[in-house]
Amino acid sequence: MRKLKFLIPLLVFMILGGCSSRSVVNTEPSVISSSYLLQHSGVLTIADKRMPLRGMLQLNPAQQHARVVMLNDMGMKLLVAEITADDAGGFESKELFSSPFLRMIPHFYDESMHCIYEIFLAPQQSALKKANIITKGKKIIGKREFAAHTIINDPQGRYTLELFLNSGSIKDF
Repeated sequence: MRKLKFLIPLLVFMILGGCSSRSVVNTEPSVISSSYLLQHSGVLTIADKRMPLRGMLQLNPAQQHARVVMLNDMGMKLLVAEITADDAGGFESKELFSSPFLRMIPHFYDESMHCIYEIFLAPQQSALKKANIITKGKKIIGKREFAAHTIINDPQGRYTLELFLNSGSIKDF
């Protein structure tokens, strides 16, 4: 019994001491990736009717991925989508939610996704070459420059979307 009283604390000490003396080395290279959260306000004009909008865009340039949420002025969801640029110079989008109101506007979703790609995900040398996208002013968030004011005109003249960058933040992970 005496040996057992001596042996148990010794075993506990060896087990705990053995675990705490080992160092854990991370062999994977650490890559810092930045994600931007951009908050916009805007106005959607359709046939002389103006609808105030709010929106957020979460942008991860390293992964060439963006998530957009568009709300009306009362905070109701109008659109939630994800868009990812591909290696072939194009993009893929995934519509997570689209309101019946926006679905009634022909080609609105497709044109919106194309504009998000052109403005935020396209290679810099080809970005904003479309005649229907006009940018004014600049805001710097982190080390990246964003348009302070963007006007998107539908090529068929059905609508105009005017966006104002209110604020933005960057998160490194």
